[in-house]
Amino acid sequence: MSKLVCMGELLIDFQSKGTATLKNTDEFVKKAGGAPANVCVQAKRLGCDCMYLSQVGGDAFGEFLIDTLAGEGINTEFIRKNNNYDTSLAFVSFGVGGERQFAFYRKTAADLYFTSEQFEEVVFSRGDIFEFGSVALSTEEARTAHDYVIDKAKKAGSLVCFDPNLRFNLWKDRYELKKVVLSYAKAADVMKVGDDELAFITGESDINTGAKAILDVGVKMLAVTRGAHGAKLYLADGRTFDCKGFKVKAVDTTGAGDSFFGGLIAELIRLGAGTNNIVGEFDYDGILEFACKCGSYTTTGYGAIAAMGNRQNILKVGK
Repeated sequence: MSKLVCMGELLIDFQSKGTATLKNTDEFVKKAGGAPANVCVQAKRLGCDCMYLSQVGGDAFGEFLIDTLAGEGINTEFIRKNNNYDTSLAFVSFGVGGERQFAFYRKTAADLYFTSEQFEEVVFSRGDIFEFGSVALSTEEARTAHDYVIDKAKKAGSLVCFDPNLRFNLWKDRYELKKVVLSYAKAADVMKVGDDELAFITGESDINTGAKAILDVGVKMLAVTRGAHGAKLYLADGRTFDCKGFKVKAVDTTGAGDSFFGGLIAELIRLGAGTNNIVGEFDYDGILEFACKCGSYTTTGYGAIAAMGNRQNILKVGK
C-alpha cells in the first residue's frame, strides 16, 4: 500500500483559552503542532499509511509529541531525540473570528538541526508521497537533510508535495525566505499555497498570473486556498478547477490549510495518482471539494489535530 511520508517541524502549540491578544491572554492549553505533522495526521485519519520524519529535544515536550503522533497510528521511528537541542514551542492567541497571533520559540529547535544520516533507512516506493514545508528549512543543516530525502523520494518515483506555510517572523530576511521557497518549488510535483502567500512568492497580485508563474517552474498541480472563499486547483496542462468553499461556524482556523492539504493528498493516494499521471483524468473537482471540506471541518473546533475529522465527519460538511 502506498504511504505518505511527511518531514519538518514538530512543536508544542500553547493555544490561548478564549479570545484575546497574546499580551492579554492568561491561560494556554498545550497541543501538538507543526504544519507537516498536521497534514500527516489528517491523512492518517482518512485511512492513509503515514510516517513522520523529524527531531525533538530530549525533554518531556518531545516525548509528548512523539506519543501524540504514535497514538494516531503514525510511524514515529524516524522522529529522533537530541539532548543538545530543545523541542519547538509556539504560543497562539485567537481573535473573535478565529484570527491568530503567533510567538515562536525555536532558536535552539531540534527540528532545525537534523541530519541526512538520520534518514538513511527511510525507504520510498513508487506511489508513495513525500510532503514538507518551509518552517524547518531556515538552516543549512535542515535544507541538506531535506535535499537528501527529496532525492530519495524522486529516485523511487514518489510524488513530492510542498506547502511553504510562510512564517515571516521565523526568518531574518524575507528575500531569503522567498529564494528558498522558489528553490524548493522546483523540486515539487504538487504545491499548496494561500492566495496571500502566492502573491508574496511570485510578486503577482492576480491569482491566475501567480499560479502560472508557479507552474512554469515545473509544478504539475497547484492548489491555492482562499480562506472562507474556498480554493482553486491549477494543472500544468492549463486546466483550472474552482470550489467556492462551505459555510460553517468557524471558531479557530488553526490547521485548516494543513487539513486541506492532508485531504488532497489522501485523495491522490486513494485514487492512485503518481508522477506519471498526476495530470490526467481524475475527478479534480471532487478532489478539490473534498480537500475544502477537510479544511472547513477543522475550523469548527479548537486546535488543529484535535479538530480534524475522519471521512464520515468530513463528508457531512455542506449537507
